[in-house]
Amino acid sequence: MALGEREEVREHLEEADESEGLYLDEKRTQQYANLFFLLQSEPRHIAALCRLVSMGEIDTLLQTVMFTLYGNQYENREEHLLLTMFQSVLSAQFETTTDFGSLLRANTPVSRMMTTYTRRGPGQSYLKTVLAERINSLIEHKDLNLEINPLKVYDQMIQQIEDETGSLPEDLPRGISAEVAAANTDVQNIIAPRLAMLMEIANSFLMTIMESIDSVPYGIRWICKQIRSLTKRKYQDATDIAICSLIGGFFFLRFINPAIVTPQAYMLIDNLPTTAKYPRRTLTLIAKMLQNLANKPSYSKEAYMMSLNPFVESNKARINKFLNLLCEVKDFYESLEMDQYMALSKKDLQINITLNELYNTHALLVSHLDHLAKDERQHLRILLEEIGPAPAQVPRKENRTIELPLYSRWEIPIQDITTALMAENNLTQNDILYMETKSIFVQLIRSIPQLTEKRPMNLLQIAERAATAKDAVLVRKGLKVKEMLRELEEIKLCDRKDGHKLLVDEIAAELTHLGNMREKVLLETKSLESVYKTIGDHNNYLRSQLEQYKAYLQNVRITSTANQKGKTLGGGVGVVSVDGKEKKTMKALALGPYKFSHAQFEKDGVIVDTNVPENRTR
Repeated sequence: MALGEREEVREHLEEADESEGLYLDEKRTQQYANLFFLLQSEPRHIAALCRLVSMGEIDTLLQTVMFTLYGNQYENREEHLLLTMFQSVLSAQFETTTDFGSLLRANTPVSRMMTTYTRRGPGQSYLKTVLAERINSLIEHKDLNLEINPLKVYDQMIQQIEDETGSLPEDLPRGISAEVAAANTDVQNIIAPRLAMLMEIANSFLMTIMESIDSVPYGIRWICKQIRSLTKRKYQDATDIAICSLIGGFFFLRFINPAIVTPQAYMLIDNLPTTAKYPRRTLTLIAKMLQNLANKPSYSKEAYMMSLNPFVESNKARINKFLNLLCEVKDFYESLEMDQYMALSKKDLQINITLNELYNTHALLVSHLDHLAKDERQHLRILLEEIGPAPAQVPRKENRTIELPLYSRWEIPIQDITTALMAENNLTQNDILYMETKSIFVQLIRSIPQLTEKRPMNLLQIAERAATAKDAVLVRKGLKVKEMLRELEEIKLCDRKDGHKLLVDEIAAELTHLGNMREKVLLETKSLESVYKTIGDHNNYLRSQLEQYKAYLQNVRITSTANQKGKTLGGGVGVVSVDGKEKKTMKALALGPYKFSHAQFEKDGVIVDTNVPENRTR
């Protein structure tokens, strides 16, 4: 082989080595399809992984989870699966946090998850709808200076005096302390009207946010509900104010305030010029006021913010009411189970994912496999061992996006949601027991509405009535829930002395969200009848169109045949109406349909190779 030829071969071999991992063969694509279907449909794996990765790895993983694995941000199934992951992670956070004051406030994977979740489509749409107009209106006043930090106000004041007179009076020295600046009469006179205007602007922002409660995305409200529910169960002595502070910490600190402070990053404004320093500072002060209102601190790190305490005091009651109303949404477990079953029958499940996202997630799963799947029979371990080690990250210019189909390797029924949540102790047994008890009581009460005729609800009586009913299903549920209620009393998650108040309140709230079953069924029936009529009308129209097309096609065939033979045939094929009153003048030729098996096509050489799994070719 000539030297030039050897060099050319060597270059080609080097290119082949470099391209390893740039392209997925059919087998590897199928393996990743099985793996990512499992990850998407069983969120417990990602929930556990989020608690295991380092802070340096969490952001990349969250981007993949929030915007790729569950990237269909307006689809119920993916949204609900993502929220079950949140429930698992939140429960673990509450279980491991010993200090109530640090709950959800430290920079942890959970707090990063909550912030990243708010950046999904529904959250961004809400922020744009609610805040964009207010912020743009404020930015228009570029020269409106609402600084209230006495030291900064003092510095601005003496700078202005020096610019106008060319010198400074002796009684206005530079480099004074904040206390001295705050005691200056001129500074106080400048700040007073600014405080009033700041509170007016903050009130307008707050009113806009509170009036838009029905527009807050379901997922964000559901997370608020979980925070309240977990806090009540884990910290039974926590006051309503303390619980609202936790909810407000998520809603304002993680969701609302970042958009107010950096509106350009959330595309709420076209741009915020660097010269617009006054509006930028005003937005920061508004965000601090809302945060102080949500956190209800008795002190402030910045003393001058205490001047705005009247805003906090005057809005305490209504902000607590608003934060509690945020939590008033129904659960989604029943609909999620149906969505999961529907997903098994769908043929078009897929995600758009980059190669580096694919390989990074693979690498993280492999590195923590012993914690994620200890049993050799677990599906996650089986899939990862078959795929093998994760390929290295590819260069940025080669990091292309692929369409990855998703389908299950195991054609088995989806677990009910309680079983899925309980798996691998993602939620504590106490959490599961509490949730299941609440769920059974809700089912019993909806089956026998007269059980709640007496208020307040007596859970022991409800369980007893169900246990002595004639319906065998109700009897089983009644006996089961009596035992579960006793276990809850033993672990002190509810107390018979106060009538199981915590559990009763949650059951009542859930019943309210679910509404009257009969009215809901009638409404859905009416809606379905309307849809059925519309579909029927459209079907009749399509059938008539089909008959017209068939007649036209047959006439073309007849004409074509006549022309070829040099003969003229009279007449043609008439249109048959949908109700069958008209008849064809000539009998149409019977053509098709024809059916062929997959095996026959392979035998005849029509199909040479296929990606279709073996269990679907029969």
